[in-house]
Amino acid sequence: MTIETFPGWANALAQALGLTVLEREAGADYHQWLVDFEGSRLFLCFQHYADCAWLEALSGQDEEVAVWLTGQWNRH
Repeated sequence: MTIETFPGWANALAQALGLTVLEREAGADYHQWLVDFEGSRLFLCFQHYADCAWLEALSGQDEEVAVWLTGQWNRH
């Protein structure tokens, strides 16, 4: 994945996992999208230099949701 291909990939992932994209932020070397999953707020992040994408919970109570969604993500 590249910084240019992340949006298409992330939109497909959001649709597959049932995530609602609330906000999109992008910089020269990153993307950070605020998403909602059944009331849990998370960031879907991509860092160009690390060549890595991940989900990050906004609160401790959403950590389990982020872990579960990551498991689902790995199946797609």
